[in-house]
Amino acid sequence: MPSNLILRAASLAPTTYDPDTNTIEAVISTGADVQRAGYVERLPIANADLSGIAGAPVLDAHNQGSTRAVLGVIEKAWKAAGEIRARIKLSSRDDVAGLVRDIADGILRNLSIGYRVSKWADSTNSKGQRVQTALAWSIREASFVPIGADAGAVTRGEPMKKKAKPGANPTPENENVDVIDTTANDNTVAETRAEIRHIIQRAGGTSEQADELIDQDATVEQARAAAYELMTARTQSAPRVRVINPGTSPEDNLERRTEALTVRVAGGKPSDQARPFVALSLVDHARDMLEARGERVRGMTAEAILTRAMHTVSDFPELLTGTGARLLKPAYEAASSPLVALARKVTASDFRTQAMLQLGELPKLGKVTESGEIKSVTRGEAKETWALDTYGSIFSLSRKALINDDLNAFADFATAAGQAAANTVADLLVSALTQASGAGPTMGDNVRLFHADHGNIDATGQAIDVESVSAARVAMMTQTGVDGSTLINVRPDTFIVAPSNLTAAEQFVAAYQPVQFADSNPFSQKLTIVCEPRLEAVDPFDWYIADSRFPALLLGGLAGAEGPQIASRDGFEVLGREFRVTLDVGVGPNEWRGWFYQGGHSESNSAGS
Repeated sequence: MPSNLILRAASLAPTTYDPDTNTIEAVISTGADVQRAGYVERLPIANADLSGIAGAPVLDAHNQGSTRAVLGVIEKAWKAAGEIRARIKLSSRDDVAGLVRDIADGILRNLSIGYRVSKWADSTNSKGQRVQTALAWSIREASFVPIGADAGAVTRGEPMKKKAKPGANPTPENENVDVIDTTANDNTVAETRAEIRHIIQRAGGTSEQADELIDQDATVEQARAAAYELMTARTQSAPRVRVINPGTSPEDNLERRTEALTVRVAGGKPSDQARPFVALSLVDHARDMLEARGERVRGMTAEAILTRAMHTVSDFPELLTGTGARLLKPAYEAASSPLVALARKVTASDFRTQAMLQLGELPKLGKVTESGEIKSVTRGEAKETWALDTYGSIFSLSRKALINDDLNAFADFATAAGQAAANTVADLLVSALTQASGAGPTMGDNVRLFHADHGNIDATGQAIDVESVSAARVAMMTQTGVDGSTLINVRPDTFIVAPSNLTAAEQFVAAYQPVQFADSNPFSQKLTIVCEPRLEAVDPFDWYIADSRFPALLLGGLAGAEGPQIASRDGFEVLGREFRVTLDVGVGPNEWRGWFYQGGHSESNSAGS
């Protein structure tokens, strides 16, 4: 409904309903004063413009959202005796036939008009109340409503004609007789009072308000008008909830600034949200963040702004730390050892020694006896241990670099720190894998990872060829589980070599068409090659073959802080900002059944010798 469309109710009596033309006449406004919230509204009949009222819709309770709510139209309207009267043409649609019958029977008798005022005048009445008088107004629609408010509006025009009852006195031929049934509208005093109480109660009024109307000898129509005013006043006094968009949250704003500063330092394409911040210097970021906290920075030097931003509750320190973290992570991932992908990833919540329990396999299902008995079985278990250690370094971003907006040193440190963290992890993995002259760490059974008891080592220095790889595959595929008897279906799929052995490994798995069947290689294009440069310093021609589903080592991190972490603080021994990178990591043995080690090589018996 348009916001400038005002509503006012009127009353209707059905005595003018004409079934032949399906019309009814009614007083739709008497111009009576209406008490609004805080003022009196007055609609003088003389100021009403009826020039465009013909054809105006008659609706069901002001429902302007559906054509099915149209009950009829106003055929004509006129002013008479200080009232606005109208003849209403009702619809003959089947879906509104029930409403039209209620109108004809006097069940639905209340009207409300929707109108617009183009000019108002303010004044004060004798009681000191504010009065708003419509100097120019027009009616846009009329509606049938449950409760009307214009108590002075009554039906005008000729009453509805009825046929004479059988046995009544004959009527002269061609003579119209008006038979008016008034008994239906005659209520007793008790019935009137009961209806007034019911009307006020339905409108949300109190019993005292109903008693006051009864004491004033109010009619039922006047009670409906009072009920309408009660509902209007309650609607206008209801609290209004206004939702205001607060804009970007401080967290989102910090995230966008961090992205923009990272793009500025390391390059790349910013998101649409971060793009407005890309051109800002460190001083610009610091100034904006201080002003967002209500700090006055006008007239302050760049150094003073940076100093205050780092020593107050602004988000500027978090901006630098977040940017460092964004630079650190990709550098760490890019420099990671290929052995990381072959390790089992685990976490720990503290730095105590962790125990990794490995349950054995279920034995083969036993045959169920004729009596239906199923026997219980037990599972073996193995336990490996590991613990976290902490590694770290500190870098300082000088006061001069901050003031000069020189972030190259900061970017270089974050990148180098990520690479250093990756190198630390790689060194730990290679050290664990090759300790004890290549035998690896001690397992939970007090035997080294690669040992004859485990059936996963050949120390004769075999080169990479069909015979040596085939022998390793046989040893791996015949491995049994924790229970020592169940085959666990190991399938080798990965070569692990040092750089000196990389060419031989690539030639071995390369695709080629042999001339003779005896020269064919069944492992062609079936093994993935992983080259770890750190193995070169241990023995350049030792090699491993593994099933990637059975990691030999586990790689642990601190829960919630996996990978390198960066933090910052105000410089104490230097002028500027100190950044600390830490890494909580642990490496331990996990499983020996999925790896095979071919050792015993030296430079004198290199591949092919």
